[in-house]
Amino acid sequence: MNYFEWNNLIARKFFNNEMAGREVLVYVNKEMIEQLGMAAGADVEDFIQCIKVGPDWIENGGLCQKALKLFSNWRDYELEYPPYIAYLGFFVLAATIEGDFNQKAYYPRFWELLDEIDKSGTPRQFGETEILWEDLEKWSTEDKHEEWGRFTARIRGGMKHIGRPLSQTLFSDRERKYLPLIFDKAELDPTDNPSDEVITRILQKYGENRFAKRTLRLLDNLQTENAEMKNALIEFVLDELTEWDGSLPDLLLDNQYSSQSRLQNFRVGLRICLELDKFSGVVTSTLRLKVNRPFPDDGLNFEYQGELYSCVETAPHNWSMKLKGLQSNQPFDAATIDWSNGAKFEDKENKFIGRLKASPVKLFLRGKREGLSDWIESQQLERGYEFLVACHNSIADKIREWGNISCEELHEKPSSGLPHEWLLFNGKGAHDSCESIDVLTLSKLLKLRLYGGIKIGRSNSFLSYGPPTIILERGYGNEQVMLDGCELIRNDMTIPHWDLPSDTQVGSPLIIEVFNENGTLLKRRRIELKEPELPADFKDTPLRDMSGKILINDISVPYASGAIVAGIDPSNWGVFLHTLPTYLSKTIVFLGSKPGEIVEWPNEKLPEDWHPVWAVAKSGKDSWNVHFCGQLGITEDNSKQDFATPDKRTKRWKEAVWYRRKRTNAPKIKTVKDMWIKCQEVAEHV
Repeated sequence: MNYFEWNNLIARKFFNNEMAGREVLVYVNKEMIEQLGMAAGADVEDFIQCIKVGPDWIENGGLCQKALKLFSNWRDYELEYPPYIAYLGFFVLAATIEGDFNQKAYYPRFWELLDEIDKSGTPRQFGETEILWEDLEKWSTEDKHEEWGRFTARIRGGMKHIGRPLSQTLFSDRERKYLPLIFDKAELDPTDNPSDEVITRILQKYGENRFAKRTLRLLDNLQTENAEMKNALIEFVLDELTEWDGSLPDLLLDNQYSSQSRLQNFRVGLRICLELDKFSGVVTSTLRLKVNRPFPDDGLNFEYQGELYSCVETAPHNWSMKLKGLQSNQPFDAATIDWSNGAKFEDKENKFIGRLKASPVKLFLRGKREGLSDWIESQQLERGYEFLVACHNSIADKIREWGNISCEELHEKPSSGLPHEWLLFNGKGAHDSCESIDVLTLSKLLKLRLYGGIKIGRSNSFLSYGPPTIILERGYGNEQVMLDGCELIRNDMTIPHWDLPSDTQVGSPLIIEVFNENGTLLKRRRIELKEPELPADFKDTPLRDMSGKILINDISVPYASGAIVAGIDPSNWGVFLHTLPTYLSKTIVFLGSKPGEIVEWPNEKLPEDWHPVWAVAKSGKDSWNVHFCGQLGITEDNSKQDFATPDKRTKRWKEAVWYRRKRTNAPKIKTVKDMWIKCQEVAEHV
């Protein structure tokens, strides 16, 4: 094999459609190299030789120099993958080899792989290769929009240069694939993460026979110099949990799981929701669930103790309505469950298993954090905010003691409606964890989450009219959130949510950064807002029948491919009412074919006596996109009319069509573009 064959094999291994939206760790070890080269009869020695030689056209220089030469202007050659990935893979490989080395030694391993006699010293220009790691992040997040995965250039272990390859050795591929089994055994909910302290204990307990010794050592390590690596590992696992859809992969051959259950059932977490009447003290407890996968169109029908309970999806995204009895249509009373022992609800048709986590203590945060009105059960305490704690009477004294020492305030609320021998406390301003109570543990690791919005596939791109909300979890309350260097201001100080401004730039990468009060960068993410558009053709779009099933060869039945529908006579289906595209932007200027026909929506009402032909949608601070919203055909020719002295509406019409033309993007379809140009010619002479 030659260098580029190895480069593309390694790149394709880590960056592919299955990794869309997930973090990529370029974890290269000897085992992985052997597997990749097996089909071609190549091994580790062949890989190392190709790394030494490099591409044929690079004759001189060491490894780092060759990698840097490959980086120079590589995008000009329209390559599928960055050409330097194999060199980065080699740098990581050096960090993974075993031998008679000092545990912290990196460079001796590097020279050992190259079979060099002198195994000391830093490779020439090794420090300059940091630009390659940064460029790989840019390629994955900006060029590919995370569609093949999200690579993050990090420095771990406090070492500027070798910290970059070391950062890729957190988790092997095999360890990563075992995480869903651990999540399932610990009954974790991907939509409600535990604290970093709790997830550490879970990984130590269930990963004992699954993880490599170095991983277990890192989890158990209390040394300050390895704290950054340990924190990075925990953050990575929590991100994997957030992405988990509740299914278990095939490789999990644990005896407690049958093949059938592994392949069919999806685990979801049930959440207790409380409604508290302040005057009567009556507590009403119900159940909701939040899923990490598409919600079944017909909802879910759970069986519990011989009865059926149903729920359907509701706003906000992926939340269910309250579980109701299928016969009674009344909300399920969650107080009838023993919260200390938990419960399991099962939808056998849709293969969903809903579990209420067993615990003698239940924590509740205000539902408006999730766009809901009631108090929602949470697995993690947040600093500085109000909360409710429900607990069994046997543990109440421990809760009271914790409240006196570690909270601004905590008082018992006389109430009825809870399970037998359970009490309710109201508190705020927790500043320390409650020992041995998982849900009352405060995290040290900040988490940045993008919530809601209309995402384009599994990329980091969102439609411009549906941007996400930025949410900070586990923070201290003094964080500063920046968008492209400008500070964002919260609309509601009671929840850690930040909205993107209405004039946020569209069509260019946006950098979200979070800083602490000392100006230290804590988190960084790239996203992009895009205008909605249809592709020029749908040749790469799968054909789907009326049920949504993909057709392979049979096109004898009606099918849809993107916006194209075939095999159906439109006359049999009637005509849909023609509606105006108000979804295009928050500010749209609707124009008619005649001067003076103009409405600025939403400040003005949509017209009733004329029909708009053009929707000019605002994009960014002062950029506009033209969309055709009339009917194709012969339009009225106004080019030779002798217009009277223009009134205010006519002047506004001319401004929108003619004076603003340099800041307006014309339609891309030629026929429609020609119509817009004709409209501009009319406006010029008004």
